[in-house]
Amino acid sequence: MRANTLSIDYTGAHGGELAMAFGAGWAACAALCAALGAFMWKILGKAKDEQIASLIKTIEKNEERCAETIDALSNRVQQLETLLLIHSSGPLRQDLQKAISEQRVETLDESGES
Repeated sequence: MRANTLSIDYTGAHGGELAMAFGAGWAACAALCAALGAFMWKILGKAKDEQIASLIKTIEKNEERCAETIDALSNRVQQLETLLLIHSSGPLRQDLQKAISEQRVETLDESGES
C-alpha cells in the first residue's frame, strides 16, 4: 500500500521542498504587489501632481487678490486720516498727527527702511 502523499513531514525530507514552494509563492506575490503599487503610484502620482499645481495657482490668485485689497484699504485709511485731520479741532488734530507719525515710523522700522 502506498503512503499518503499529502502528509508532509515539515521537519523531514520534504521540509526543504515546502520552504522552496513557500519562498517561490512569496516572491511571486511580492513582485505582483510591487508591479501593482508602481502602476497605482503612476496613476495617483499624476493626479496628486495636478492637484498640487491647481492648489498653487489658487494660492497665487488669492495672494494677488489680498495684495490688491491691502493696497485699496491702505489708500482708504490715508483718505480717512486726511478727512479727520481736515475736520478735527486743534488738540485732536495734534493727537492725530502724533499717532499717524508714530505708526509710520513703526512701519518703517519693521520694513527695514531708514
